[in-house]
Amino acid sequence: MDKERQPNIWGGHNLNRLAEEAFRRNEEKEKAQAVGEILNYPDRNEANTIGFLSENTLSRLSWALSKVFEVNFASGSCDTVKVKLFNPHERVVDNSLVVPMEVNTSVVALDAYGPGSVGRDGAKVGSILLFKLSAHLIDEPVPDMTAKDLAWGENCAYGAFVGGGAINYFEIAQTSGDVVQSELCRKDSTEENGQSVEMQVVKPGQDQLIVQKLPSSSDEVFELEQELDKFIASRSAQ
Repeated sequence: MDKERQPNIWGGHNLNRLAEEAFRRNEEKEKAQAVGEILNYPDRNEANTIGFLSENTLSRLSWALSKVFEVNFASGSCDTVKVKLFNPHERVVDNSLVVPMEVNTSVVALDAYGPGSVGRDGAKVGSILLFKLSAHLIDEPVPDMTAKDLAWGENCAYGAFVGGGAINYFEIAQTSGDVVQSELCRKDSTEENGQSVEMQVVKPGQDQLIVQKLPSSSDEVFELEQELDKFIASRSAQ
């Protein structure tokens, strides 16, 4: 086909948008390859046991990730995995509190495995990156690198799944596992359903960890992309 001539039916399409998406995919693929190379050289490794019956922090996250991305941290049903730790790639002095604090952002990474089958472990399909915050007083030493103190929603709330040449960002949230067993209601014309709750009997339950994939157009993804760029730049400068 003549390169200078476009079919008339192309006129009803947004070629600029398609081109932008193609460039974005290529850029993301290059970034994913760079991250994959960087993850081969952590500053420190730490062992952690992952299992279906384990209630440790990373086991719970592994289970939550399997519901969204069909990946987990262990190639089998139970395994000791290697947690890759990296020095902080960003240090910011925060003066919003009474005493100035230095807030550090670092990456914690683990291999991601696809689902296995009977008698066969899952294969590695990518990596999970977690963005961890730590804070200390200006005159205090920097805390040691570790993943054992990860607390979802406190010092870690976001991460990324890097695999197959793509990067998918996600948010980690905890929801209450409490169950309402019964409740006492009264009529209330001010409420949308015509009644309000006077009393509830609630059975305490275990908090549930939820992983939510973030839309590519969200403000969170825009900032997380910047955070990943800072991490890549910090390792490339070494």
